[in-house]
Amino acid sequence: MSDKDFWDEMQGVYSIESALDDHLQERTIDGPMTASLQALTDKSRAAHALRLPVEAGTRVRFVANLGSVLTYDDIPGDGLVGTVVTVKTADGNLTANEGRVFVMWDDGKFRSILAEHLRLALTPNKRASSFRMVMADWDDVASYFENGRRADELVHKATKDLWAMKKDKGKYVIERLFSEDGAPLKV
Repeated sequence: MSDKDFWDEMQGVYSIESALDDHLQERTIDGPMTASLQALTDKSRAAHALRLPVEAGTRVRFVANLGSVLTYDDIPGDGLVGTVVTVKTADGNLTANEGRVFVMWDDGKFRSILAEHLRLALTPNKRASSFRMVMADWDDVASYFENGRRADELVHKATKDLWAMKKDKGKYVIERLFSEDGAPLKV
């Protein structure tokens, strides 16, 4: 018996009509039943994700759902709030890398969380001042810092923490730098 004969003989053997087939006939992909399923797709998650790039000092909250809970070994509690921090990486000073946002959580732990599992905190205008400062004049904080090894880095005189400095829209912005394990960088 050749392969062709075998498949000709097998045709129709397993095509048993069922009640499910009868139920699904004449159905379209659009409708209220499929709309709720589409909300679970990657497209919907991306639409609701925290917009990147995000500034250091922004307050965010964790959204616990099946996908987010199964993604991480150590998850923040549902609705837990944290502060986005700047991390010194090989690519420069970043608040997010490859879709993961660096967050110092209010439970005291540092975690990098995918933007799709984060939302702005309920009080988005509240900022964490210990991670990011904006000032009009450098003289406002010059007495607290000394120059670091690079021109865009500062060292806090009292704590010896490393901070990044940049000019944005005519104002000076300084951001506290953290290592990838969440510890403040020291000199």
